[in-house]
Amino acid sequence: MTIMVKGEYGLEGRSRATGRYAMSFLWSGQIETDEDDYLLRHDRCDLIKWEAEEQSNGPGGARILSTGDFEEQPELLVRYFLKTGDVVRVNFVIRGFAVPQSVPLEAFYLHLPASEENNDREFGMNYRPFITSGSNSIVLEDADIRKGGGEKTFHWTWRYRTVVQTNRHEAEVKVVISAPQK
Repeated sequence: MTIMVKGEYGLEGRSRATGRYAMSFLWSGQIETDEDDYLLRHDRCDLIKWEAEEQSNGPGGARILSTGDFEEQPELLVRYFLKTGDVVRVNFVIRGFAVPQSVPLEAFYLHLPASEENNDREFGMNYRPFITSGSNSIVLEDADIRKGGGEKTFHWTWRYRTVVQTNRHEAEVKVVISAPQK
């Protein structure tokens, strides 16, 4: 599974800040048939691309940050593949962190992509209502998995805005299916 994300955020409070980021994860694992269900085994999860930049103006002056200045990086958590009826639902979340990095006293949580199955409510927020286009429902046909072939791509755009914060990203998730282990 490959997950690619491009996004931006902004702060218009006592300080002003804007940031942009791009990331790609490559996750691999194995699904083994277990009677009528599957067992998921994680193999690897690599952050293969992480780029970020931020500009801010505030009481402490102007600052420009680049990727190396960010103290934290996003983290992909793949929780499970759950078979329900004739489909398999994928549960994942990419953990964010506080931004703007240059204005820690006014920072807010950077929400990053999550699948529809994910029930984590970072800071009480339900991710789904803020999808403006596409769908984060990562659903695979059980028959395709059992045949051991194919790939499927999912796209969506997400946006959250308050009086002082903006947080927006576009996500693409590509799942490549290989034959399950017996």
